[in-house]
Amino acid sequence: MRWPRAWRERAADPGSWPARAARLARRLHGSPSRALLAATALLVLSIALPRFAIPRDTVEAIVVFDVTQSMDVEDVELDGALASRLDFARESARRTLRELPCGSRIGWGAFTEYRTLLLLAPIEVCANYSDLLATLAEIDGRVRWGNASEVSKGVFWALRAAKDLGTKPAVVFVTDGQESPPLGSSTFPMFDDLKPGQVRGWLLGVGGSIPKPIPRTDAQGKRVGYWRAEEVVQRDPVAGAPRSHEHLSELRESHLRGLAGQVGFDYAALADPAVLTSALRDARLARRSAVRTDVSWVPAGLALVLLAFWFRPALRRRPAHPVSRTSGI
Repeated sequence: MRWPRAWRERAADPGSWPARAARLARRLHGSPSRALLAATALLVLSIALPRFAIPRDTVEAIVVFDVTQSMDVEDVELDGALASRLDFARESARRTLRELPCGSRIGWGAFTEYRTLLLLAPIEVCANYSDLLATLAEIDGRVRWGNASEVSKGVFWALRAAKDLGTKPAVVFVTDGQESPPLGSSTFPMFDDLKPGQVRGWLLGVGGSIPKPIPRTDAQGKRVGYWRAEEVVQRDPVAGAPRSHEHLSELRESHLRGLAGQVGFDYAALADPAVLTSALRDARLARRSAVRTDVSWVPAGLALVLLAFWFRPALRRRPAHPVSRTSGI
């Protein structure tokens, strides 16, 4: 049996824990019962060992999903296939949950019309992993209560929801940025009791750059066609400006950048699920807190190393009288 090179180099270091375990195994070489007894004691210790409070960086945040009908446009790629913007956002959140350290707290919110509603207050990700996945799967067009899409107002309602929680979680707002009805000026609504930067967070834009038809869905989220130009409010024509196409949708990135700057957020395009992970693991959103951590793997690992070194061929007893071999013709 030949151990990997990295293991051999680590074991060669006298101060490394594999080397220490090897020395212990050699001391117990003359008594297999002692080696097995030591390994058993370590395994029992790993079972009985309590959790310890260890300081680590965590995050507390509300992830808000735009569930308006423009988010049903299928113009983003997920694992080699086209997907809707909302499905892409939810899958990004699902993958991100696996990357967050225990002790982090995540909640879900939904935006449509002009309001953001808190669907699930932030809860600890490791103890409530299954609950977070189950509730995430239910965030779709069925929770939509209106067809308008006043994103700017929705962002401010998200800030107010975070502020009212008391713990002031960060906010990550995922949207394509389409305002419907369209904004009539470059100004954004603002609540008097909120100041830029008072709540930290990110605006993540999702969607392609080419305008696509917006699916029309009923109250149950079933697709019943596409919106036509005469069915939606168009922007007032401005001399020299291109014609409005509010019945089509693309990522309104410039609008989201301006909105992010006004509320003190950062902006990024959600072109890859890892972008959401990076946003939530942003060092500026981190909180240092003591997290009860399972360290039972330490004695369990020592027991495994002890047994591995004991049973490897080089440490096994050789016969006191080697068997003689004779050759014949």
